[in-house]
Amino acid sequence: MFRKKTKNILIIFLLSLVFYWFSSQALAEEEPIFNISLNFQKLIKNFWQKVLPSQEEDFYKEKYYELLQELAKLKLTLKQVKETEIISQREKYLPNLISADILKIDSLGYIYAENPKVKEGTIVLDKNWTLVGKVSKITKNYLIITSLNVPGLEFNTANIDGELLGLGKTISNGFLEINYVKPETQIKINDFVLTYGDDNFPPGFLVGTVKKINKTQFGQQIIVQLLFELDSGKVYLIK
Repeated sequence: MFRKKTKNILIIFLLSLVFYWFSSQALAEEEPIFNISLNFQKLIKNFWQKVLPSQEEDFYKEKYYELLQELAKLKLTLKQVKETEIISQREKYLPNLISADILKIDSLGYIYAENPKVKEGTIVLDKNWTLVGKVSKITKNYLIITSLNVPGLEFNTANIDGELLGLGKTISNGFLEINYVKPETQIKINDFVLTYGDDNFPPGFLVGTVKKINKTQFGQQIIVQLLFELDSGKVYLIK
């Protein structure tokens, strides 16, 4: 009987460790799983309190689990930031937005689209209001868009709070490189990166997400994965 009870306690202990690790790895999209794990941990905590009674840190332990649940909600909130930013930009630019069919995309990242009578320098977005690039040349029958997939395009970038990160430069394979970011600048993997505002692009347009952070002698280097998509066969231009 004692051996069976000891075995059950050991199994419960191992399960609690597994679920604790799993909850720490849960993503924002997995918030229900995250919360189930937290509730399981509470049950484990209550069980161990009965096995080994302790009253000294009960209040703080309860606050710990409450904070973890708040963290799960915060992750979901951060996931919604992209949509919030898109809504803000729509309200500002929607009256001047027109669509154009994509005719061709070449291997260098230039996009050829029908000409809806816009000017050179016109900002180009995808269906999700993510920055694609800008119109660089206009002909009688079509226009040429320099997308962010074209290497060497430079513009100022910002974090989600609108704070300047530094000058970004597009590199190959759908990535943006930001060099000389201040060491004290707080930035994490998967954080959103937006335009800061300059002669190339207005502020506040979503560009991509942080995929890599390198520490250098000059500060930080940030590698950003671009987020624009062209699978709809259309681009959207701000007149």
